[in-house]
Amino acid sequence: MHLVHKVLDFDIGRVDENERTFWAVASTDKVDRQGDSIDPAGWLLDNFLKNPVIPWAHDYSRPPVAKALTVKAQGGGLVFQAQFPRPEEYAFADTIFKLYRGGYLRAFSVGFSPLESQVATHEINGKPVTGTRFLRQELYEISCVTLPANPEALVALGLADGNSGLYAPPASTLAPPVKPQPKDQPLPADPKAACLSLVRKTLDRLIAGRLRYHLGEER
Repeated sequence: MHLVHKVLDFDIGRVDENERTFWAVASTDKVDRQGDSIDPAGWLLDNFLKNPVIPWAHDYSRPPVAKALTVKAQGGGLVFQAQFPRPEEYAFADTIFKLYRGGYLRAFSVGFSPLESQVATHEINGKPVTGTRFLRQELYEISCVTLPANPEALVALGLADGNSGLYAPPASTLAPPVKPQPKDQPLPADPKAACLSLVRKTLDRLIAGRLRYHLGEER
């Protein structure tokens, strides 16, 4: 199974303290910095709705920290309403709820299986970027995460607008060691850009490896 991962930042708002719920945006149809986008009309939700649990950090060995009361394509994206247990039911989940409410946690991660897609090229920051336009995809899960997302993907809660976050393609569980540059090898023309590129690639591999581990693909 090839599972795609997208992480999105958002703003918490309209928290219902009694019901312990709030709305969030899981993904949008905007093109992210990897050149990827998701068609909101292509979401298949039936299987997810049969067991709409929300894990912590894709850890399926622990009890879920929340559940999705509603999931729907709306306003150019995928939105959902999360509900968290009460403190006496699950203290850890209560902590996660409070961290979201306080703004210390800001991200959810959506995992899905692509069923139909096409290659698409877009201009991002004045440069052509070739990515994937996902046309039909089955939602597998939504997780609470701490992983950093695309800093441009700040979304007002309840509004399906903004940019989607990181995309982690399949990779080995551990990132390969970085080979040091020989002393006589010239530095890149833009050291800052090269450093950022290396950080993104390493983070992508770590995310993908973590996901593959929990899916049982690698041990």
